[in-house]
Amino acid sequence: MLDSLRGLLPTTDYSRRGFVVTTLSTGFAMSVQPICAQTAIVTDSAGLTAGEVKIPAAGGDMPAYRAMPAAGGPHPVVLVLQEVFGVHEHIKDVARRLAKAGYMAIAPELYAR
Repeated sequence: MLDSLRGLLPTTDYSRRGFVVTTLSTGFAMSVQPICAQTAIVTDSAGLTAGEVKIPAAGGDMPAYRAMPAAGGPHPVVLVLQEVFGVHEHIKDVARRLAKAGYMAIAPELYAR
């Protein structure tokens, strides 16, 4: 090793076990961080009928988010499927964007039961 670099490098010896423990700890710490997705585009609900609804189903009502144009109709229906995190703000925004395009968008909470 060059003598000019010797002072810049740590003198600690690294082991495979230390590397694996550090890697696993870092991965675990990153995976348990709260999910705080920021929606860059937010579609307003002006001119829309949008909000939470209940869909009658066997075994109880299923909560869902509905967005559709306030006037006119009948509108073609689009089913918006949720991500693993449920019907969050991004999914609701997708439904409002589809409603602005003239569709009735429904995003059911598939894992509500």
